[in-house]
Amino acid sequence: MKAGTPIAVYTTAAISTETHNAGDRFTASLAKPITEGDWVIAKEGARIEGAVVDADPGGKVKGVASMTLALKKLTLADGRTIDLQTNTVSKEAPPSKGKDAKKIGIGAGVGTAIGAIAGGGKGAAIGAAVGGGAGTAAALATRGDPASVPSETLLNFSLSQSFSVTEQKDLPKP
Repeated sequence: MKAGTPIAVYTTAAISTETHNAGDRFTASLAKPITEGDWVIAKEGARIEGAVVDADPGGKVKGVASMTLALKKLTLADGRTIDLQTNTVSKEAPPSKGKDAKKIGIGAGVGTAIGAIAGGGKGAAIGAAVGGGAGTAAALATRGDPASVPSETLLNFSLSQSFSVTEQKDLPKP
């Protein structure tokens, strides 16, 4: 098979920066058969092994979680397994700016209420600033959402290096 040949797979389990690190393996199944002419090299549903190339849980202050995946092994139609080299596919977590703003706003609101009870208008302003600071601290102390790929997600890779497969034939028995 030539470099650039597409390989579409379905993940067989969830993959996440919460549960997976760089170097961890995952399994997938071939979404479409790989053929050359009328010869089936690998059947639809064939087992594929992949690896997490990179898993970054994201920063607490900025940066979202991300992970990079690649395929490593393919089970052929005759049952043999071969090594693969594919491009990588990257996934990022959604940004958490809305959640962070909500934490800061809730902190400011609670601070305003406490300050107003304790010291009237001036206390409300001080309470809002203190509460907003506490909300900001809470937002900075927590990581955002993990990057994840749910089970049965279709991922599209392509071969980065060609491979050749010769048809395996049974040897005659002596």
